[in-house]
Amino acid sequence: MAQMLAALAQAIRNIQPASANVSRKQNIAQVPKFNGYGNENLAEWTKRFDVACLTNNWWANRQKDIAESFLDGLAF
Repeated sequence: MAQMLAALAQAIRNIQPASANVSRKQNIAQVPKFNGYGNENLAEWTKRFDVACLTNNWWANRQKDIAESFLDGLAF
């Protein structure tokens, strides 16, 4: 038992923490749907989308596909 605990303690000491530089895609900031109606402001929606991209670590090469998923109604 003591050997198993010692081995477990050593294994825990050998675990490398995840690098702080590793960026993971997340969903922290929310983006509302954009319908394309007259009461919606495209420039404001675009700003919110850009902030969400930065906050959520959405990669540039995926942002077009992600943006399309938020289009609805006339904008779709």
